[in-house]
Amino acid sequence: MLKRIYVDNYKSLVNVEVPIQEINLFLGENGSGKSALFEVLKGLQDFVCNGKRIKEAFPTERLTRWQNSQSQTFELEITGNEGQYKYQLVVEHNPDIDKARVKHEQLLFDGNPLIELETNEVHLFRDDFSAGPTYPADGTLSAVGAIPPRKDNTRLTWFREYLKRFVIVQINPSMMHSESPRETSAPTIHFENYISWYRYISQDQGMTMQLIAALQAVLPGFEHFKFEAVGEKHRLLKVYFQSEDDAPAVAYAFDELSDGQRMLIALYSLLYAARAEQKYTYTLCIDEPGNFISLSEIQPWLTELYESCTEHQMQALLISHHPELINYLLASPVGYWFERESNRPTRVRRITAQSEGGLPSAELVARGWLNA
Repeated sequence: MLKRIYVDNYKSLVNVEVPIQEINLFLGENGSGKSALFEVLKGLQDFVCNGKRIKEAFPTERLTRWQNSQSQTFELEITGNEGQYKYQLVVEHNPDIDKARVKHEQLLFDGNPLIELETNEVHLFRDDFSAGPTYPADGTLSAVGAIPPRKDNTRLTWFREYLKRFVIVQINPSMMHSESPRETSAPTIHFENYISWYRYISQDQGMTMQLIAALQAVLPGFEHFKFEAVGEKHRLLKVYFQSEDDAPAVAYAFDELSDGQRMLIALYSLLYAARAEQKYTYTLCIDEPGNFISLSEIQPWLTELYESCTEHQMQALLISHHPELINYLLASPVGYWFERESNRPTRVRRITAQSEGGLPSAELVARGWLNA
């Protein structure tokens, strides 16, 4: 489970440390740095797991504007695999020539090094922490991401596989593609590739049956999904809804559904796919999950998510202004308030929503009556 995030010199995030729990709610005004924290997680995932070069994962333009420092620092702490991981990355930018390089990259397990990149040299260590080979570093790529799996580096491989299971999305139903050219194992930021991703996860028939049953309970008339071939490899996703008087179910193309229907389908799909994972815990980072859907629609999903997180089946980081989400989650101490003034750094504080004349938590947020 992700336990801590540290960021320095990324947009408004300057020397920011956020402890992370099983379920987390990030609140604050627009521009306060909430989404920037998700960007950092996505950048680290792209750098370590997806082979992106450091300049692409962390562009120089995202340095904090009002500082002169050209160095960025990122840290993650994760518990799992019967121990504690700490990952640290220091990036050195040179805006004059539009270049960036990795100054320092390190992965520790219970305080012992698994890999270190320092001064253009990589030092690799085995699972028993004995020294392994040393070799020249490519200062634009992740050393952690470059090491192939071997029998003596299973701890390093576990960390990389765990980081792959960070799902970072800001779902926009209107951007979802109408058909799928191929299976895709991970959602894109706006979930444009939902149908391709569903093709991939639907191979787990047990999970798919549970998802269908859940959608039947929350989407009036929903019956089932069916893929329809369009050419040799492309597939359309048809959604069937029950008709009245025992008539045959009516099929709709996925892009014919309303934004709210597609949003609900996406949220439940993420929840059930994450819960089905056996070896690794998924971390769902969802920006505004309450968009496009009503209070009554978000509540059942939120209840299932909360139960799954508290039972350690997954982890969730949510950004929201949705009243139902705020009222439900702030009943437990899971909230963080992000705040900043113009051209000033983000400050993050824990929220404890104490009753003020019986007002709900969402109203306390709206009035600014929250105690740190």
